[in-house]
Amino acid sequence: MTDEQMQKLAKMLADDLTKRIYGVANGNNESDMTWYADRDDDHAIGELARLMTLLNIYQDREEYEKCHLINKHIKKLEKIVENL
Repeated sequence: MTDEQMQKLAKMLADDLTKRIYGVANGNNESDMTWYADRDDDHAIGELARLMTLLNIYQDREEYEKCHLINKHIKKLEKIVENL
């Protein structure tokens, strides 16, 4: 392998790693990485935060049927988190 080929390969690898690190793989701003919580209670608290965010969005949009359904899930998760 010539020096020029090695330089080209190194540049391609560096570009690919940079794209993966900054989440711009495949020409978009989405990362291909998936993150998982280390513990079940971390996952439950994260899900609770997600649902509360959705509840706020639906309240702002005055979509009260969705608020009711989300609130049911929030109540279930609050019980789960309390028991952890």
